[in-house]
Amino acid sequence: MSLFGLEFKSREERERDERDYLYRIFPGGDEQKKAVEKELASKLPWVEIRGLMLYYILMRDAMTGRDGVGFEDAVAKVSKRQRMIKVTPEILKVVRAVLDENG
Repeated sequence: MSLFGLEFKSREERERDERDYLYRIFPGGDEQKKAVEKELASKLPWVEIRGLMLYYILMRDAMTGRDGVGFEDAVAKVSKRQRMIKVTPEILKVVRAVLDENG
């Protein structure tokens, strides 16, 4: 239902949308999420894992969403939204490798 440009969803619709989103980001479910988290933490132990996972999720969202873009375009798009970690070339290299493995 839409009212004044705002969209209102039922609980079932919100839950379905959340499940669809999580499946798009982690098609392998919770096991894949834990594996990605473990791999990122082992390759970049000095970076806070919450910020790194947020960056990974935002990148994956940009690359697999309705307007799916390539890696470089996703970096530009996500860099404007994310401020938790300072993204270095080394972080980009590792995130790209993990995205490719879990794509």
